[in-house]
Amino acid sequence: MARTAPHRRTLIPTLLGAMMVMAACGNAGADTSEEATSSATAPAAEGEQEAVQGGTLRVAFREDIENYDPHQRPQLVARTVSRNIADTLTDQDPETGEIVPWLAESWEISEDVTEFTFQLRQDVTFSDGTPLTAEVVKANFDRIIDIGPLAFVSAGLLRGYVESEVTGEHEVTVRFEEPNAQFLQATAVQSLSILAPATLDLPPEEVAAGNVIGSGPFTLESYDPNDGIHLAVREDYAWGSPLYENEGRAYFDEVEISFITESTTQAGAVASGQVDYAYPLAAESVPGLAESQAELHPTVMPAIAIPIVPLLHREVFEDERTRRALSLATDREALVNSAFQGLYEPATGVLTPSNPGYADLSDLLDHDPEEAERLLEEAGWTEIGPDGIRATPDGERLSVEIQYTSTTYETMFELLQHQWAQAGIEFILTPVADLSDYSIHDYPFDLSTWSQTRADADVLRTVYSSFYENQSFLLGHADEEVDDLLATLQSTVDEQDRLVVSEEVQRLLVERGYTVPLFDLTQYSAYHQLTGVGADLEGKPLFVDFRRAD
Repeated sequence: MARTAPHRRTLIPTLLGAMMVMAACGNAGADTSEEATSSATAPAAEGEQEAVQGGTLRVAFREDIENYDPHQRPQLVARTVSRNIADTLTDQDPETGEIVPWLAESWEISEDVTEFTFQLRQDVTFSDGTPLTAEVVKANFDRIIDIGPLAFVSAGLLRGYVESEVTGEHEVTVRFEEPNAQFLQATAVQSLSILAPATLDLPPEEVAAGNVIGSGPFTLESYDPNDGIHLAVREDYAWGSPLYENEGRAYFDEVEISFITESTTQAGAVASGQVDYAYPLAAESVPGLAESQAELHPTVMPAIAIPIVPLLHREVFEDERTRRALSLATDREALVNSAFQGLYEPATGVLTPSNPGYADLSDLLDHDPEEAERLLEEAGWTEIGPDGIRATPDGERLSVEIQYTSTTYETMFELLQHQWAQAGIEFILTPVADLSDYSIHDYPFDLSTWSQTRADADVLRTVYSSFYENQSFLLGHADEEVDDLLATLQSTVDEQDRLVVSEEVQRLLVERGYTVPLFDLTQYSAYHQLTGVGADLEGKPLFVDFRRAD
């Protein structure tokens, strides 16, 4: 039976449990007099005060990923910018997970789930005046395939793509080689943002440098690694997501985004009013924010639980018993309580509970150091040195290393170092300035950590299959059973059947030591003297709804 999208309106939920927080560093005395200038007022519902339009929203990001092509980069900061300058065919309700219309006002799906026909809105334009048409949607999907590895997440969402056929000025049919149950949800992901033809014609490196034209409520006016990002409002924006509180022109005239990489400085800037909004906050800065006028907004991410991932090209991890022992030697509750002051929850699965594909694998994630030692003995690490570290009979030491560029998880690594040493595993921590010369498949060390946010179990296929050159940890070391289950997950339509497949593949990933889930990430942001602060399902802020508090 073909399915057609419903037409509905849902308001983004208001912030629950907002907390009072205090300044964490000496940035007090910052000029907070830059109030919104009353250039216009937005219509208000009966009994409500009209919202003032104008002024500058000052935002502090914690990092600059130096690539703002929505099709290329999966990092949260890049997707946050994309969310505010470009729109997607559909959106996903944070409360229900339901897919709702956006640029596509309706759709039909073929019985075999290989064809998706979208009817587009006819009133949408890009910021250069170009209208949204079916040809533009086709060109976007074709471009993602054409730039290949540069768009590794986007291309993964289009795996098995055959073509997009334009069947009318505002009707397009997207075809796949085989059933693609995940694709409708994928159309709500920023990696499939619809960009203007003028952007698609540029070389990928120029788009990455911020030359992006979308149909969103803001335009990307400039990007400079030293000066930050400048967004300007679109006066004619009138087709916001039905999940926005404000479907028209944004309240602020512009958004000035700066990069504050030191976590306590970022938190102090928002607590003191030096910036209006800070995102994302490092966990260590949250407890110290206790008594200012700023408020916190937490989002439990629908993602892969933050893991440690053994790299399969490293000889030390050829035996799955060695990989599995890492998980058994890990005390997750102690990690989150000590490293993150209890702000996060210990992982109970490969996915977080807010991901629709979550499976409770608590039985596999118990702290069991005795079983870890038994597996290491079986794997040949039978000798124990005077420092307690294991070795093989011929003297090979059980030593594993991680190199990292950010100190975000350094305290956690130090705790793991202590826990694993109890089982005879030496864990070497090596901070470095840059890892850009390597891919995950030729890192000169043994462990990595990587999560991907997406509200669908299919996120597992991107990260833990052997399919994708730049992001799949099993590339070159395929596990046929894992790959088959992930392919089945992509093509299975029935919701309950998908959950069964999802749990089966997650169990294999843990049992065979392909991942060591550690904790479920809650993403924190903070804001000062704002109202209307909301976020999408992934916690990305919706600047179109932000307005200055009275």
